[in-house]
Amino acid sequence: MGGLLCDVLAGNSTPEHQPPNAVFCGGIAQLLISRYYFPLEIFPFISKTSVTSPASLPDYQRYSMASLQQALSGADGADAARRQRIEAEIAQRQLDDQAAEQRQWVARPQDKPLDPATAALAQAAKPHLQSAGYVLLFTWVVLTVSAWSEIALAESRMYFVGGIELLIFGIFLLRGNLRAARWLRWLIVLLVLPTVLVLDFLFMQPLSLTVTQFKLAPVRHGWLVLETVLSLWTMHYLYRQLGMPAVMAACDARGYRRRDLRIPAILGLILGISSVGIGLATLHGETARQARTIVAQRYGSGYQYHVNGIGNAVTPQGRFYTAQVLVWDDKGIMSVPVQWPQ
Repeated sequence: MGGLLCDVLAGNSTPEHQPPNAVFCGGIAQLLISRYYFPLEIFPFISKTSVTSPASLPDYQRYSMASLQQALSGADGADAARRQRIEAEIAQRQLDDQAAEQRQWVARPQDKPLDPATAALAQAAKPHLQSAGYVLLFTWVVLTVSAWSEIALAESRMYFVGGIELLIFGIFLLRGNLRAARWLRWLIVLLVLPTVLVLDFLFMQPLSLTVTQFKLAPVRHGWLVLETVLSLWTMHYLYRQLGMPAVMAACDARGYRRRDLRIPAILGLILGISSVGIGLATLHGETARQARTIVAQRYGSGYQYHVNGIGNAVTPQGRFYTAQVLVWDDKGIMSVPVQWPQ
């Protein structure tokens, strides 16, 4: 048996000349050799490659960018496989960041950084925008204080929150917002004529009433005129500042299309003429004459009468015309409300 085993191990016999027991023993020997000998031979290679296999590398996806940079300059960077994985992870994150920025710029183009030339033009336009912003804030403060003072003197419980648009535009201009500058310049052209028509009481009511109003309350009515003058001066100043070449060049560099200012001018003209026409037709029509007649029957012929407001009211008793009639003489002015059924 021992000789057969040795012969089989040495390869000196063939299967057809071996007895069955020798063949069986030879198979066992080969099995033992393949199970224990070959793993021992390749174990150093397995142990050597297991250090750099992908499964044994750290999970660099969990690292922050700072940690990746630190690992690249440390011991991990000395290993070729680890260095390759770290550099690939850094490159992938840079690509992801660039793709995220592109998506953000598509969704919000205003967040895209400006190129140096455009940034320089925006910086040159900023002093003009800030100057306009300060003027807007000053005008807002003056008008707000005036309104609250009038409310306090009249001992009224009403609240004033108007002029908030001046505050909003002023803040945007102080921040150098070119889009707000373009819209504000467009609105200024639109509102020039309606602002002038705030003084319509000077020519849409009897001259004797205007003289009496200024004689009895010179501060109040004089301030109303000054407010209108202040508003017109502010609009003129803003129009000039927002139309400076530096501001226009900055808008062009940002790709903003220049607006045709003839459109707001025509719209403002239509708005102003329409309001004056409607006011004259309303305050001098049949309803106004009826309101003056009702009040004149109550106060007599010793006064003068002017209707400065007409409306409608719906009550449980039915629908009524309403009107506000000014009654005055040289000694005073009264505002008399009146209503009658339709």
